[in-house]
Amino acid sequence: MSKLSLEELRRLIRKLEFNKTEPELLVDLVNRAKKRGESEKERLTKIKAKSHELFNFLRANDLICPINIELTDALRRTPIGSVDGSFQITGGMGGKWYAVYGISQIIAKEGFTLNPTIRVDGNIELIEAVDEGEARKKAEILMMLGEIKGFRMVAEELFSNKDSYLLIDGPIIDPPLYANDKYVEDRVNALKFCNERHVNVVGFVKRVMGNSYLNFLKDLVGREKISEFTNDLDLLSTIMFNAMKKISCPVFTYPLGYDEDEESKFSSTYRRYREKGLRIYYSYYKPNLRSRIFRVEYASFKEINEREVFKEFHKIMGIINRIWTLPGMNEPLLITIAHNKCNVRK
Repeated sequence: MSKLSLEELRRLIRKLEFNKTEPELLVDLVNRAKKRGESEKERLTKIKAKSHELFNFLRANDLICPINIELTDALRRTPIGSVDGSFQITGGMGGKWYAVYGISQIIAKEGFTLNPTIRVDGNIELIEAVDEGEARKKAEILMMLGEIKGFRMVAEELFSNKDSYLLIDGPIIDPPLYANDKYVEDRVNALKFCNERHVNVVGFVKRVMGNSYLNFLKDLVGREKISEFTNDLDLLSTIMFNAMKKISCPVFTYPLGYDEDEESKFSSTYRRYREKGLRIYYSYYKPNLRSRIFRVEYASFKEINEREVFKEFHKIMGIINRIWTLPGMNEPLLITIAHNKCNVRK
């Protein structure tokens, strides 16, 4: 008797469950799916045409940029570090939960290496919460405070007279919608600590959310041109795929600053950070045809002009893509190591 793989067993179970559907209902649903499929086909055709039109507009206005920075020894030797954290919760009896979290620090003081310095730390803390949702929120903040401590420790290690970089696995403002005064103060102070030691903080965001770029483009081309798209990922997926096919190299969008005047929950949180002097610039990045889109953020405590922002992002993308993203990988090696080393598994 032949053995079935786990995936084959899953397919078999899905088929058995599907066959349990009432035949009349199944026929009705199939007919409705055909009608919906035709309308969806028309919608996707429109989206494809609009995406191509928007790509041509962005390319003509130099808003899609190739990553073609020259590889130099100075770039390879750029000091860099990374910090990441993860957590799990357990318990729940009587409203008592345990938050188990781990923090990793990865340091490459001499630039690119396959054997960076690795430090890990963890803790278990008792928290009170009425349900699992609240417990997870509190545990996440404890983990974030651990990451903030990690920022300072890596910055101390990288401190020198020349610029270095700290890669965060996630956005610079994290959690993006958490605006507690004490937490904002702690995070901003840690970012300032890095800045004062010539450590440039860069956020590498894997889960792209929001519509900041969509709103930017709406002001340029009009609402009608982007009416089919709902968020930045929806908008840029096809556009950046077309860009890579045409340009034949990794690409990123022309860097922009977040608009604190937007009507959104994130903008409300961003204003709290801006009041303390923090500015964040961002760009979307696609390393290869088959990869997802990432967002790259850069923290600054001074206002810099467009030319300087672009120059900084061009260097950042070179470090991320040309130096630290190895063949067959989509994410920089430091981010991958930091993620794996801090991972608290159930």
